[in-house]
Amino acid sequence: MIKSMQIAPHYIQGEWVNEGDTAEVTNPANGECIGHYHMGSAPLVARATTAARTAFEQTDWANNHRRRASILLQFANQMKSMREELIKLVTYENGKVMMQAAMEIDICISELEYYAGLARNLFGRMTEVMPENMSLLAKEPSGVAAIIVPWNAPATLLIRSLAPAMAAGCTSVIKPAPQTPLINHKILQCLDKIDDLPSGVVNSVNENGIIVGQTLAESHDVDVISFTGSSQTGKRIMASASDTLKTLSLELGGKA
Repeated sequence: MIKSMQIAPHYIQGEWVNEGDTAEVTNPANGECIGHYHMGSAPLVARATTAARTAFEQTDWANNHRRRASILLQFANQMKSMREELIKLVTYENGKVMMQAAMEIDICISELEYYAGLARNLFGRMTEVMPENMSLLAKEPSGVAAIIVPWNAPATLLIRSLAPAMAAGCTSVIKPAPQTPLINHKILQCLDKIDDLPSGVVNSVNENGIIVGQTLAESHDVDVISFTGSSQTGKRIMASASDTLKTLSLELGGKA
């Protein structure tokens, strides 16, 4: 059993934000209420995207490879220290058996360690395209990434997008699935324990119908969207993102 009823707030500019009406989170095995989450809004998304944009433009996050590598390693270590608690929460909230939940958390830890190493190896390329003419390719972070996470692998699919975004120097706004906000909150608690993380680099706003996802897709402060979900929703995201020419990574219908 989970020790106590939990509540998942939003996470904006390094602070837990308890705003908005609350909704229940249930155990899919028996329908038991295991916690609650605060529902988001367009103003909360605006605060989160502004925080992410400010962190990207006004801190050294985008240019400090060593800091990013160190924080990703610390993130992995924090998840290791909370491994058993995270596994149980995935099982109770998502419905996976314990062995599958353990595999999901272990994948997260492995991904964080991998991208910690990659953060120190973001090399460009120089080529002599013709005699005495050089072409220089430099890799730079895209900006603010919106990470829209599905319910079916709420830990793995969060880290699969968040870790490379952090390694590249991007800042992020996460939208967890309304079925699994508690595990998202618990993973962000691991990140929040890292003192060296600049506030606003990682933010999270819980969904409220389709308000949060739609606002992220339309936001002029968001440069990249990572989404895993249905083809129908992916089409709506693509349409909403077209006005700002966002870069999209859409895994639709499990077949992309």
